[in-house]
Amino acid sequence: MGLSSYKDANDLSYTSSSPDSAQAFCELTTAYMGFRRETGAILKGLLESDPDMPMALCAKGYFAKLMGSSNHSARAARTSEDLNGHLARIDANEREKQHAAALSSWCDGDLEKTTRIWEDILLQHPTDGLALRLAHFTHFYSGNGRQMRDSLARVLPLWSEDHPDYGFLLGMYAFGLEESGEYAKAEEYGRAAVARNPQDAWSVHSIAHVLEMTERHEEGIAWVAGLEKDWSTVNNFRFHLYWHKCLYHLERGEFDLVLKIYDEQVASDIASDFYLDICNCSSLLWRLEMFGIDVGDRWSDLSSVAQKHLGDKDLIFVSLHYLMALVANGDRAAAQQLQDGLRDWSGLDGTQARICADVGLAIADGLQSACDGDFATAVARMEPVRYSLNRIGGSAAQRDVFMMIMLDAAKASHDALKARALFADRLGDKVHSSWTWKNYSSILETMGRTDEAARALEKSRKALAR
Repeated sequence: MGLSSYKDANDLSYTSSSPDSAQAFCELTTAYMGFRRETGAILKGLLESDPDMPMALCAKGYFAKLMGSSNHSARAARTSEDLNGHLARIDANEREKQHAAALSSWCDGDLEKTTRIWEDILLQHPTDGLALRLAHFTHFYSGNGRQMRDSLARVLPLWSEDHPDYGFLLGMYAFGLEESGEYAKAEEYGRAAVARNPQDAWSVHSIAHVLEMTERHEEGIAWVAGLEKDWSTVNNFRFHLYWHKCLYHLERGEFDLVLKIYDEQVASDIASDFYLDICNCSSLLWRLEMFGIDVGDRWSDLSSVAQKHLGDKDLIFVSLHYLMALVANGDRAAAQQLQDGLRDWSGLDGTQARICADVGLAIADGLQSACDGDFATAVARMEPVRYSLNRIGGSAAQRDVFMMIMLDAAKASHDALKARALFADRLGDKVHSSWTWKNYSSILETMGRTDEAARALEKSRKALAR
């Protein structure tokens, strides 16, 4: 099949067998940015109709890496090797070669280099939505909120506001702003994005984060529920928005409702083995238990999924959530195997390997110690890395579960001075957190500070109405 150069609606050149392939890739990018369920089918159709199209092959590798597991990463590596050989035989353009180099670096574990390549592509080709969204992803899983923000700021003025994908950029920019602590500006951009396209789940999610971080729980419930008919049409990312809804209900003490949403939505497709689902489920169940709620045998299904990923070496944030499921379910042998894998991983070269060594191992040890009832050790392992926690990736709201685990262990360790200090510290950010005020009150009571404890308990009750 002969290959030529064709341009899509974004003025991006593609080496392909027909102009239809270039336009199909444009549609693929839009579908990916919108978390549309048909994204995989679009790519499959493109690979069938134009099997020699370099960017279609590259997207195949990219999407495999996005699954965040060892099996899919092995497939991505094979795709990358095949693509590099293919490029040596055809006259591909420079942008396509850069994308292929980014895939190679990603498969090698060098996320810094991978992201630099995408950012370099965007200097010359600011309308390359695939490079932009992938850079957003790797900035996110490197814990780089400001880089997420600035990556969008660099290209936003170069996109036409009439572009059909422009709203996606507004939502990504909003999320970068939120993760940089610029909540008012994030809300402005996020709401503008949703006004353009209510089915843009990432933009709906950016506002959900703003409302979580500014502790507007009742407003958050209304926001997520009011748009449910729109965002619930997307892929498994929709379950993450149900997770956000659960966080609001959790702080309001509406535990039965949290469990209902967990069963009906958050954990409803756990068998599909998508990493974000296990992250949602593990962190929510652990939170519920810290609120004193019996979650029954719900850990069992999560552990079954986690046991398929004991040797993963892709995203430390995800591996820690697999470990949460294993230790909480009491699967000590599997948990030990995963922890041994983390120690091996920490000695390798690569971005995530270094993060595993510097931060991940301490959190992993803390999780196991907390489950074993060795609370002092849990605090001793986790506290030194608390200010580096962002490096494991994920959002501030997602990472907060590890801070809560450390605080919960501090309280259980009966080190009242340490626990009081840590909970008081948290109240600087979570002034309307019922869980934080209630635990702070309990600690003050044990220290004989009865009047202060009573005032803290009253603030806990008032926070339930947020």
